[in-house]
Amino acid sequence: MAAPSPPRPRRQFRLTPAEIFVTVPRPKLLLTLLASSTAVAGVAYADPSSTQTYTEVGSWGQAWGDNDPMPMGPPPARQSEVPPPTTQAPADTSNRHKSSYSEVGSWGQAWDASETVVTPRTETVPSPVVSVPAESMPIATPAPIPASAPIAATPETPPESVSAPAATIAAEPPMPSVSTVRRPPRILPKPVIKADEREAGANPPVNLEADQIIYDREYDIVTARGRVELIQNNRTITADTLTYNLKQDLMGASGHVVLTEPTGEVTNADYFELTGDMKNGVARDIRVLLSDDSQMSAQTARRSGGDRTDLHDAIYTACEPCRKHPERTPLWQAKADRITHNQAEAQIEYRDAWIELAGIPVAYTPYLSHPDPTVRRKSGFLTPSPSTNSTLGPSLSLPYFFVMSENEDLTLTPRFLLEKAKGSDINDIASSAMQQLQLSAEHRWRGVSGESRTRASITADRNTGDPRGHIDAKGLFDLDETWRAGWQVQYQSDQNYRNLYKVRMDNDRPWLLTSPYVEGFGRRSYALAETMSFQGPQVINDGNKATVVLPHISHSLVSQPGWNGSYWTVDSDMLVYTRTHGTEAQRLSQRTAWSLPVITPDGQVFTLTTGLRGDAYNADNLSSGGSDTTGRALPDASIQWRYPFSRTGKTISQVIEPVGMLAISPVGGNSNRIPNEDSIDFELDETNVLRPNRLVGLDRVEGGLRGGYGLRWTAYPQIGGKVGLQVAQGWRQHTDDTFRAGSGFTDSFSDYLGRVEIVPVGMISLTDRIRLDKDTLKINRNEATLGVGPRALQGWVTYGFLSPSSTENGIVYTRRQYVNYGVSSQASQYWTSNFNVKEDLEKDGGILSVGSKIGYNDECFALIFSFNRYFSTQQDVYSGYDAMMTVVLKTLGEASTSLF
Repeated sequence: MAAPSPPRPRRQFRLTPAEIFVTVPRPKLLLTLLASSTAVAGVAYADPSSTQTYTEVGSWGQAWGDNDPMPMGPPPARQSEVPPPTTQAPADTSNRHKSSYSEVGSWGQAWDASETVVTPRTETVPSPVVSVPAESMPIATPAPIPASAPIAATPETPPESVSAPAATIAAEPPMPSVSTVRRPPRILPKPVIKADEREAGANPPVNLEADQIIYDREYDIVTARGRVELIQNNRTITADTLTYNLKQDLMGASGHVVLTEPTGEVTNADYFELTGDMKNGVARDIRVLLSDDSQMSAQTARRSGGDRTDLHDAIYTACEPCRKHPERTPLWQAKADRITHNQAEAQIEYRDAWIELAGIPVAYTPYLSHPDPTVRRKSGFLTPSPSTNSTLGPSLSLPYFFVMSENEDLTLTPRFLLEKAKGSDINDIASSAMQQLQLSAEHRWRGVSGESRTRASITADRNTGDPRGHIDAKGLFDLDETWRAGWQVQYQSDQNYRNLYKVRMDNDRPWLLTSPYVEGFGRRSYALAETMSFQGPQVINDGNKATVVLPHISHSLVSQPGWNGSYWTVDSDMLVYTRTHGTEAQRLSQRTAWSLPVITPDGQVFTLTTGLRGDAYNADNLSSGGSDTTGRALPDASIQWRYPFSRTGKTISQVIEPVGMLAISPVGGNSNRIPNEDSIDFELDETNVLRPNRLVGLDRVEGGLRGGYGLRWTAYPQIGGKVGLQVAQGWRQHTDDTFRAGSGFTDSFSDYLGRVEIVPVGMISLTDRIRLDKDTLKINRNEATLGVGPRALQGWVTYGFLSPSSTENGIVYTRRQYVNYGVSSQASQYWTSNFNVKEDLEKDGGILSVGSKIGYNDECFALIFSFNRYFSTQQDVYSGYDAMMTVVLKTLGEASTSLF
């Protein structure tokens, strides 16, 4: 060993906190950090009192001394043989592969939920945290410190003796932490990222934290060890060891390297070699966790420009590793010779890729691409969907998704009908082409003050070449804080189009409605103005049903509470409707009422109401003949009463409540000179039988002395759920033809009405609404749904019986009786299945449809089989089968195909 050098005059350096922030070029960056924290000669250790502990970074062990192996890459710094301070805890290598990154999981333990998070060690040796802007200016000259301070280092000290003894560091007072830079969140919005980059400029500042920093003057290399963390431009890199070659501007990181991007992407590697700005580099044994928790891994990778990563012999999957057996092959994965993640274009591309299910290759593609998780929508072709139809034959749909803006998109779906059309006119190329094609489109828009969606399709008839199509659109806009406007538009070229081409609308009803409207909401008021037109079977077959409402205006107002809680209500309504032929009318109606709620000391609840209503009509083409202008004035008064009793028990709480209603108004008022348009449909049930006016709409009114009574019982078991029972009956003094035949209220007393409800208690749920004849107790109407069993295996049945229904214009439907039954199962967290049958129980009825579905759905994969046997009585629509299989590789795409 060489003899020690003769003593030299001591030169001491020490920086004040204000002098630590210096402006330096990147090649001198870590040299400046070293100068400002250890006086160009010492070994720095972390001070737990001044350094924040980030659980996201992970536990890096108990510390690593000078004897830790140097990383691969740039030439290592020559180590001092001075032992570490005695206050340093011994290195604990048993937990070095554990991480406490809460968002990512422990890569070393494959996300083992039972893993114990290692608490970072506690040290007593202080070390500063340094933040330095990386800009071009000479290194600031350190200010001298008093001669009485201990020696830090001498300028002539050779590289082999750069590290100072621990005693010289411990003797100095601790330097305060001057870093105000905190770890950025894992995911930042793109506007925030761009704003931070503009603010930082070309040479953004760097924040470095480490347990130990060593500078080798001979090779111009700085080495940081032990819980190394470097933050620049919202990028964070952590490692066990980091070396920086000032001459080549290269940085090597090894040992649990984690690179976190502001977009949420987290990259783990055994070794990283990067340029000083962390934009270019290479890596070995790399694992990338994207912001949606999908993963990529590869043996080697290259990073270019800070926004492109090429992974070779790579694997991509969205499946999480099995917690108990992380070595198992994921349910699905894509293996490719090369996977390119282009962050600038937010695109992931695959070259020569195989899709594997449970480790078995099932599909190959020379090229595949999809957006990365930072993109919610991206233009491009969607997965083709083959299907078959008993009437149309086989077909293939090829949708294209076009992003028009951040809040607007368009999906075009040409459906190619592969079976040759009948009656094609070869001379008319356009017509014959459209007979083999159905073109569908969906436009969506969403803004700050509203949204809209429009679906439409067009084709040519397979036999005649006549154009066919449909449109289904709706929208809503806020005009201001009070008013908003909206619309609904529904139209189809003919009655069979939707069923033939399997077109679904929002409201799957026999009729279609077109209605633009404007409505306003006040604190105690509401206003509506709308127009309406209808399309449906009855409209097509009967021109009298082709009604256009233009306009319908209504307004409701509730006053502030007055004397003893009483309040006023004002309801106004104006309606104008017209037809190509049939009754046309204009109606104006207004009702003003005063209500007084009363609660007696013993708990009875009364509501007293009195009001006055006036209606005016002008009608043409009345069913009785001619035209007429008429009106009516109807005063009314009513009282509603209920008396609840409650009882609380250890296992069940109960509420029993008798209810009653009594009302009076003038008899009559339903003149045949007043057309009936909105009071046609009436169904007596246990709720409306207790209302003062039991009719719907305004065209018909109920007069005379009338009332109703009933009883409600509700129980609340301690295990949860509710059991309810309700019975009621209506009464009226004056019997007339206000209620149609079959309604259950043609005499003075109505039918008995009841309801049983179990929601749900244990493994039973039940809803049953029933109407019994008041004289014979014969069932006139019954609708019941019963479910039995747990979610693992539950059976259900729905039964319906409807007596014939008619109106003053004729029969609506004859007697109906049907049953729907089925079984559903959720055997596990991921597997679900159901089977159902719909059957008509009438004489000429039978099976209406049979359907089943089996599905598997987890965090990365879904597989759905569905089968349906359907029957049709419509012209040109044949009965047949539907069988569909859908495979979903989440984040990668989905594919649906018809099995036959």
